[in-house]
Amino acid sequence: MAIQEKNGKIKGKINNIVYRELGDKQVMKIAPARVRQTYATKLSAMEFGLASAQAKVFRNVFRHVYEEADGKMAARLTATVAACIRTSEREIGDRNLHDVDLSLLKGFEFNTHAPFEKLLTVRPIFGVLPNGRFEFSLPPFNVVEDIRYPQDRVRYDPSFLIAVTAFHFREEYARIIDKASFDFKNINQQVQIDWSSSKLLPAGAIVVVTFSLRYLSTNWVGRQVQTTDKAFYPTVILDAYHVTEEMASLARNQGFARATSTIAEFGNNTNSILKDIARFRQKMADKQK
Repeated sequence: MAIQEKNGKIKGKINNIVYRELGDKQVMKIAPARVRQTYATKLSAMEFGLASAQAKVFRNVFRHVYEEADGKMAARLTATVAACIRTSEREIGDRNLHDVDLSLLKGFEFNTHAPFEKLLTVRPIFGVLPNGRFEFSLPPFNVVEDIRYPQDRVRYDPSFLIAVTAFHFREEYARIIDKASFDFKNINQQVQIDWSSSKLLPAGAIVVVTFSLRYLSTNWVGRQVQTTDKAFYPTVILDAYHVTEEMASLARNQGFARATSTIAEFGNNTNSILKDIARFRQKMADKQK
């Protein structure tokens, strides 16, 4: 509804015309007509909401791993999760990350300002065995020559971190299955990393393996501090895979150890969003009868 103010100017809406003031001028704008969403558009929007919710869980759980991210990381991760979900041939509402190909998550950089290929000359080698054992190696490299360091007066030592984390969106929990850090002195030395993780994995879960490099120095009171240069906070998703019943069974039979970390529960809305999609599909089906 529009009103006429004391100065004689109109403020508000008459039919599809909106009146307002811009400085000392009276301006008018035509309001857009109501946009009707098609059934397919509405379903796609609801599924994108599902992808956004599941990507948010990844961000929250990994925020202490990646520490620094580029400004578009959240949007990029949501788009990647959505793309993963769309690899399924199932209908919208019958699919989520637990039902799809996760390969698009592999190689995801949380901070595109700090890509690994520009900071480290060697590439990691990794793989998952049928029993869920994760094997990782970083081929021999020279700590001084093969790592790029921040250009300041502080001499930093490199520290690598590998973390294996399980997610179950339908049961709403995440758990760090295993992790390891490897610290080296910034001196002229040849080193390499060989590591494997043989832990029981929860059947039905999604496992995500992250790899990070941090630059540490020791201050005058003996405390470790990190560089403040955001271009030196690389973190990448090395691998992402489903834990099948067969994989979990093989690990149990071979006596793998249990993960000792605490289960972190979260409310990620996966179940409620899938229920909303199911209700919407049923509503539209009833209209067509």
